Amino acid sequence: MARHLASIGVLLMAFGGPNSMEEVEPFLQKVLGRGVSAQRLHDVRERYRLIGGGSPFLEITLQQARRLENSLQGKDTRYKVYVGMKHWHPFIAETLGEILKDGIHRVVALSLIPFQSKMSTEPYMLELQQAVTASKGTIEVSVVEGWHIHPIFLQALAERVQEGLNQFPIEVRHKVPVIFSAHSLPKKAIVGDPYVEQIGETIRGIIGITGPLQWRLAFQSGGGNRGEWLGPEMSTILRELVEKGHREVIVAPVGFVADNVETLYDIDIFYKQQAEAMGMSFQRSPCLNDSDRFIEALSSIVREHLANETWSSHNDMEAMR
Repeated sequence: MARHLASIGVLLMAFGGPNSMEEVEPFLQKVLGRGVSAQRLHDVRERYRLIGGGSPFLEITLQQARRLENSLQGKDTRYKVYVGMKHWHPFIAETLGEILKDGIHRVVALSLIPFQSKMSTEPYMLELQQAVTASKGTIEVSVVEGWHIHPIFLQALAERVQEGLNQFPIEVRHKVPVIFSAHSLPKKAIVGDPYVEQIGETIRGIIGITGPLQWRLAFQSGGGNRGEWLGPEMSTILRELVEKGHREVIVAPVGFVADNVETLYDIDIFYKQQAEAMGMSFQRSPCLNDSDRFIEALSSIVREHLANETWSSHNDMEAMR
């Protein structure tokens, strides 16, 4: 008689992105929660056109999920890994419905944003809580938090930083400044959040592996003039480095685990053009995407979490809010 294996779902939660030019406008409306001006729509569509006509974000995240699923399989437990997005299909609620259809009633949920805040990870939790509540107690969820300094995650980032530095001639590598970048957020909205502190902890962890670096932290992709946002902004750091005589620079996007418009346009096109206009040689370290070390990190994070699992029903998640 075949042995029955326990089944556990793993839900990777991420921001989402338009897969085609036709999806840009409804995606932007979903993100903003309102209509979009003709000028803004034109500008955003142009960014997606320049990176190939859509975002590769979903396909990369699905590949992360496929590889993680293969990595997790064991003798006593069957794992199935799913992807749910906050701002575009497949939405978190849609994916939770798929999980239930597959007959899985225990789920490990992990946000693919490493750093916690009211504006980054908390909205995912709200979406998840609402979806779990709608399941009427038929599903239990265990949420992974605080993985930004997991040793294998730090190793994965350190390897990517080194890959980026290796793009420079060996004789200048040791003096190339590294700009660690993360998404800017409105200061007013994240008072008391660990977001900036956790970014700093991750950077210190990376340097503990790579050895000393000349580095700066910069924030990117902010919201313009709508209140004060986290800084310094990337353009400011680039100007400061030029003024100090630096002619090479590398950006390490520690706030992004998969390529998207913020890396492929904001860094690779917009900031690169700025740097080169000031006479700098500009490189970027690769995103983690589905690199072997990052998949190893995710697998270890999930396994270690399950070793100390705490399952929450819809009532428990309501109380966690």
